[in-house]
Amino acid sequence: MLISRARSLKGGILIIVMFSFGILSLTYGIFLNVIIKDYANSRLAERERSAELVRRGLVHNLEHLIQLSINLSRPRDIHEAIEGMNNDALSDWGKAFSKSVSSILFIDTDGTVIARAPDEFRFGDSVRSETFFRGARDDGSFSGVSIVEGQAALVACYPVYKYNDTVVGYVSIFKDITEKFLEGLLPEKDMRLSFLGTIASTSPIKLSPSIENPILISVADGAFSLSFLPSPEYLRLLGLQGDILSAFAVVTAGTIILLLFFLNRHFRPYTEIVDALVDYSENHASLEELRRSISNTHLSSTGEICYISRALVKMIAVIEEKMRSIQSYSEKLEFLATRDSLTELWNRRKMDQILVAETNVVDRTAGDLSLIMVDIDFFKRVNDTFGHESGDKVLLSVAATIVDSLRQSDEVGRWGGEEFLAVLPDTDLPEAFDCAERARKAIEGCLLDNCISVTASFGVTQYRPGEPINEFVSRADKALYLAKERGRNMTCVSPS
Repeated sequence: MLISRARSLKGGILIIVMFSFGILSLTYGIFLNVIIKDYANSRLAERERSAELVRRGLVHNLEHLIQLSINLSRPRDIHEAIEGMNNDALSDWGKAFSKSVSSILFIDTDGTVIARAPDEFRFGDSVRSETFFRGARDDGSFSGVSIVEGQAALVACYPVYKYNDTVVGYVSIFKDITEKFLEGLLPEKDMRLSFLGTIASTSPIKLSPSIENPILISVADGAFSLSFLPSPEYLRLLGLQGDILSAFAVVTAGTIILLLFFLNRHFRPYTEIVDALVDYSENHASLEELRRSISNTHLSSTGEICYISRALVKMIAVIEEKMRSIQSYSEKLEFLATRDSLTELWNRRKMDQILVAETNVVDRTAGDLSLIMVDIDFFKRVNDTFGHESGDKVLLSVAATIVDSLRQSDEVGRWGGEEFLAVLPDTDLPEAFDCAERARKAIEGCLLDNCISVTASFGVTQYRPGEPINEFVSRADKALYLAKERGRNMTCVSPS
């Protein structure tokens, strides 16, 4: 009977302890997994936004080539020089416009190069078999990506007309797709952009959206791959998850080993320990109450059961320390997931959540909600002149000035780079404009390190109940760009 009761006791205690540790492990494991998943989704959204910025940059460069080729195809001097095979005149025209491109070709209708800028002494070769020339000749114009003499390039090729109806030649403008050019399109340094080839020459590639996979970008008939360096924050989160699971495993295994070792040799006053553990497992007592109960047991007992009690007390102390450590880690994880690492303002993910919450309130109550978008003027010049450390100080100073200029109820976050976003609840457009002006003047009057002064441009808009959030933010962005176009260091309201 005693042996049977001892086995029952040992099995019961082991089940209770393993159940308690299992619940704690599962609870914090789920919590960590949710945070890591949210962080991965946030990073994925940021990557998609970066890919869109890169795509816009490629399209902008191609549109610039198209506009430049159209402009060069119109002057009368151009078609007269092409008809007269005047290399000198065409070279002068090409040099005047070749500063922002790689090369400009003036071609006759047979595909022979009449002039090339900036290399004025290289002409007479034929491009008749090149894709861009055949496209312009057959379709009336060509714009896209082409491989020319082994070099990938953005190309725009347009015909030159005489009397608006007779083609006398072609103007072809190139922008070589080099590593330097691709690096200039990247919004952040932790990215890599590479050219895969033309779509016709590239095998179809399908990648599922993932934080590890690169993003494929198609512009015209060119294929590009945008890849990302591993995120240190994401790796730290995964490492922290592994550390916590290891800590739980070590503590659980140690507890089980000690219980088996001592329970096999000790059978007397175990009832108090069993009752205390049962009370804890049934949530009738807290972990602190469990520790006190077992402490009282080992004070009133002798022999090996005393050592068991002391061991359990120490184990409980370890558990309490781990729980405090996990709580601390949880707070740090929450901070990392919602705060910008430099300014400690809300990050973009958190601002998206605030926008959803505040617009839902306005949709229910028909109240007022305004948005202010801020961009530091010529911030790149600060980094280039004073260094990135001074640039970080400027970002911190501007962030603090914006927060000090607004109300405690207003939410301010770093939207990206040198851009900030402020959400102003219960605020109409005139009030938001006044707040923005107050912040703008405060930034204008701030002098950092007695030598650096900056200004900022502000875009202000008011929420229209029921509109999509991206349109709400887009109107503030348009107002900001309007302020940039009008000379910077001013506040503009979004056009209706």
